[in-house]
Amino acid sequence: MADSVDHHCPFAPLHPLPRLTADLPGCGGRLRVEIEDFQVEEIPLYLPSGQGDHLYLWIEKTDVAAESLRRHVARALGVSNRDVGMAGLKDRRAVTRQWLSVPRVPEERLARVETDRIRVLEVKAHRNKLRTGHLAGNRFLLRLRDVMPDALARAQAKIAVLQAGGVPNFFGSQRMGHGGSTLAAGWALTQGAQQMTRVQTPDGTTHVLHLGDRSLRRLAASALQGEVFNRTVAERLARGDFHRVLAGDVCQKPDTGGTFTTDDPVREQARLERREVVITAPMWGPKMVRPTGEAADIERAVLAAMGLTEPQFAVLGALAEGTRRPIAIYPTDVTVVEEPDANGEPTLLLSFILPAGSFATVFVHEMAGPVPGEQEGDELDDGPAAESALSAEPDTCD
Repeated sequence: MADSVDHHCPFAPLHPLPRLTADLPGCGGRLRVEIEDFQVEEIPLYLPSGQGDHLYLWIEKTDVAAESLRRHVARALGVSNRDVGMAGLKDRRAVTRQWLSVPRVPEERLARVETDRIRVLEVKAHRNKLRTGHLAGNRFLLRLRDVMPDALARAQAKIAVLQAGGVPNFFGSQRMGHGGSTLAAGWALTQGAQQMTRVQTPDGTTHVLHLGDRSLRRLAASALQGEVFNRTVAERLARGDFHRVLAGDVCQKPDTGGTFTTDDPVREQARLERREVVITAPMWGPKMVRPTGEAADIERAVLAAMGLTEPQFAVLGALAEGTRRPIAIYPTDVTVVEEPDANGEPTLLLSFILPAGSFATVFVHEMAGPVPGEQEGDELDDGPAAESALSAEPDTCD
């Protein structure tokens, strides 16, 4: 019943995400037919020193959600969930390897961490807790099955363009939650929702959300920021401004992370083409560096079209202080080979490195389509059997 709904979220996650390489045919394929088809290895920002009051655990998990791993490790070692440090969240339906940190505990407890799906590969001491963002990137090894007959040539053509011009740095749909539920929670927070609330999404689904959970509030705020970011990047793609520095753009220096508002688009365009700077889009919040001029007009228009205002992000407080995010990423160490599976059917084996905070399946989405028969808005199977490479993965890899 309508009166049982506390809030109506006016927008759903942007779907499908636009492609920079939409004019090139895709290789098609399905992702994660088998769990082992999606492998991720964290590239740490630093390695544990061997001394200190924390233990770093090099963990391999198979088909385990990130928060489930955190809770399991905390229970096994008798520490608080908050004491378990992670540099980034890793995909559930995958084989992943990453560092976790815990307060130093008697080493005999470490055996309790291991299960049939969780292995401790290495243990080393360090002086500080591992915190979000303490990673350089992630290395991926993905297998695409049921690909097009000339998939290798198609993938190679796509890769050449994307390595030269960058991949749109979209947030994957997993950031928005199943059916957009996490995004809807973010909207509810801007409306003053607290504790238990019922939010209806545009498709008529009602989600019961426990906003008293700080972890959910943090993810919800991030989802809302991410959706505005996605729509801003999509608008620049539609305008033909993905590779063009606009008056007032906030650019970033990749080597230092420092940002500045450009007063000379011609000069910064040349630096962009040399990859000395990147264009950024908004992760809205009070502390975010604001653009000016034409760039500011675009960002404010996207915000207004979603029915959002800047003061609503201030309501989120420390959950969304605000920052800038590059609109393009450049995959490195990219290789793609054709390899038959156990039944002799062709598959593509794709290996690459992405910077921290970016999403592997956004890259795969670019390569996979368009293909004949692909319909705008298709939501292909994301169940236990397989997920289409044309859509995004269900969890996250920051």
